[in-house]
Amino acid sequence: MTGSGSNVYVQNLCRALVGRGHSVDLLCQDPDPLALDFVSGLYTAGPGVVTPVEERGTGYPGACTVYRPEIGDLLPVYVYDDYPGWRVKTFLDLTDGELSHYIEANARAIRAVLEHTPADALITNHSLPGPLIARRALEDVPADLPYLSIVHGSCLQYTARRSERYREVAREGLAGARHIVSPSPHGAGTIREDFPELAEKTLALSGGVDTDLFRPDAFDERALEALTGGRGRGPEQAAALAAALEEHRDDGEGLLRALGENAASYYPRVHDRDAGERLRSFLGKDGPLVVYVGKLIHSKGVHSLLSAFVRLRRERPDARLLIIGFGTFREGLEAITAAFDAKDERALRTLAGLGKRLEGGSPEPLEHFKVPEDLSLGEPGLGEAVEFTGPLEHAALSSLLPAADVAVVPSIFPEIFGLVAAEFAASGVVPLVADHSGLAEAGGIVGEGLPFSLRVSLEGGFEQNLAAALADYLALPEGERERLSRAVRENSVKRLSWGSLADDLVALAGG
Repeated sequence: MTGSGSNVYVQNLCRALVGRGHSVDLLCQDPDPLALDFVSGLYTAGPGVVTPVEERGTGYPGACTVYRPEIGDLLPVYVYDDYPGWRVKTFLDLTDGELSHYIEANARAIRAVLEHTPADALITNHSLPGPLIARRALEDVPADLPYLSIVHGSCLQYTARRSERYREVAREGLAGARHIVSPSPHGAGTIREDFPELAEKTLALSGGVDTDLFRPDAFDERALEALTGGRGRGPEQAAALAAALEEHRDDGEGLLRALGENAASYYPRVHDRDAGERLRSFLGKDGPLVVYVGKLIHSKGVHSLLSAFVRLRRERPDARLLIIGFGTFREGLEAITAAFDAKDERALRTLAGLGKRLEGGSPEPLEHFKVPEDLSLGEPGLGEAVEFTGPLEHAALSSLLPAADVAVVPSIFPEIFGLVAAEFAASGVVPLVADHSGLAEAGGIVGEGLPFSLRVSLEGGFEQNLAAALADYLALPEGERERLSRAVRENSVKRLSWGSLADDLVALAGG
């Protein structure tokens, strides 16, 4: 229930439902669901049996019980990432037998949970294989239970649109749903385009953001105290990366191996071991603060943001950039930052030549990325101006976001909705977003009534456009930026709360 936007969506939706007094039985593979304040119990779910692991009370009027389906050691994903303890494969790489086993094991788990505790409706997440799992599970259930299917972007863009097999898996599952729900009108249009026969049951429900958690007055430096120790990245990984860049600046294959070894030497899904100490110093510096929150993968466009930030520093040498998140591209992004800092054109061109291999992908070039012709214009270097922290949980994140002056959502791949843009806006931080797909819709919602658009075009040089948009915004008088901060906060509260989304889904489930 953490990490990606769709996972955070599930977490917040469940919290909103139990906050309104509903009982939620959640099937997922979260490794530590009891770390979340609204979860009241953890069970395992196997063929015909559920087994309690731990139960507890919470302060919520409703209850969320997590059931962890017994599916073996194979974890299918849309976009490859490492999950400790699992044998991970993308859906596109599954054999027919592996896919069938995964669907049936989860369907058996749903049937076991329904025998243990009756339900009024099911809600599935993503277009595949959740809807088909629900449909198979309900074939042997006497009651006529409806299911709704919430469809995010990654399942469509990374899987269904790339495989006729998975397009049929999605079609068969979605055909049985009472309603198909997208987090944005853009997403609903994508579903109707891919599955025109399902257009009448497809609708958009935008949301959401926890506007009580994400607030302009939520800044609390005490959150930094918890960001120390653990299994995350540490100073020795930073030193190893610098040494690798020095040794292999002209050797792409050697650099790639060294970055891979560095990435494998720490647990990426937690904050850096020294994040609190570094952030305390970083936040105490003068100058405007730009922030990014999200996965560190190529499609999120962080490499473009780094290049844009180099250009921004030509006009605002006091600007700072905070990058929060994890992903297989982190070591590559750290290397790009270090090469920019050293003004090492050879190393930068070696990194650019590795392209998407830096995140473990295919040998394709980095999109929307150019090494600036004159690196000397980026004075001073980026060493003290860019900070990576690893991922932060929502409690810490909401306590730190109000320190930012402006945020960026630079994804270069279609997104169903810009959830993180809503969280920025709820915190009173104006978000600049890439002008496409659901991101553009999110920018339109939180930017309603502003004297300029929050959308940044990818045409004609995304990095240059983004640098110019940041420079223009930061050049506004402080009083004007404070007014715009209040405006995006008001738009977020009015249009994008989780509570209203939860109420709408309950109404749909009830017919």
